[in-house]
Amino acid sequence: MPLPSPPIQYLPAFVAAAELRSFKAAADQLHVTPSAISQQIKSLEARVGLTLFRRQAKDLQLTQAGLRFYEFAADTLHRYTRGWDDFSGQFLGSTLRISMTGYMANRVIIPRLADLKARTGLTLEIFTSSYQQDLQSNQLDAAIRFGTPPWPLHQHEHIADATTALVATPAYFARHPLKQPSDWAQQTLIHARRRTNDWQTLEDSLGYALNARDELLFDSYEAAMEAACAGLGVAIATFPMTNAELRSGRLQARTERRYPCAEGFYLVSKPNDHKARDYQALLTWLREVFSGL
Repeated sequence: MPLPSPPIQYLPAFVAAAELRSFKAAADQLHVTPSAISQQIKSLEARVGLTLFRRQAKDLQLTQAGLRFYEFAADTLHRYTRGWDDFSGQFLGSTLRISMTGYMANRVIIPRLADLKARTGLTLEIFTSSYQQDLQSNQLDAAIRFGTPPWPLHQHEHIADATTALVATPAYFARHPLKQPSDWAQQTLIHARRRTNDWQTLEDSLGYALNARDELLFDSYEAAMEAACAGLGVAIATFPMTNAELRSGRLQARTERRYPCAEGFYLVSKPNDHKARDYQALLTWLREVFSGL
């Protein structure tokens, strides 16, 4: 039969003494007396039934058994600390950990963080990624996503509808006008994401192949828009997120018309009653931001 495990409260003293090789240093680190550390180690060794330390005049060394015990004891404390950080961040913290694309963060959210703080008191910890993050498998609370619900095991709230249009620099359109189907043969198509071929969707809606001269592939919307702003080709831009690029003159839409998009912008979150009010405050703010883009 397996022996009962020793009390877990002995582990901090043991791990500290093993790492610092001193009862006194361990006591200072844990804010207790050296005698308290010594007593806990003696009690631990009595429960284990093995000597875990070799005590010498000016040194403290682990025995072979002590070294093996240290390996899983330190791992146990590390897992506990990491788990507590995750739990407290999710249920006790005042910060929302939120994922979004780099373009969304840099062009839409970060320039308005001061307004968010002033109006809601919320603090965001922003994580950028070109790919959708699984909120359930990490410490994230929420994400701003461009896509189509549902997302299993996640809550979602609609922020704004999306439309699309073909964009490039004015100089690019002057060199490569797009007025008739044959003009596609002179175009360079800029892809904004690898897992979805937006140009194939456009071909399907037009009913014919574009047969473009060249294509540029990027794994992020931000990189694709920078390529378009550099005059490298024509891109499919998403609005209202990209309105600022048109107002600044960095990009020009091929026509004034915007095309409806099946995808939209959503606030996706973990179910969490403790942060439900924060989610709602963020959602209200995001809707106002998107309506003013």
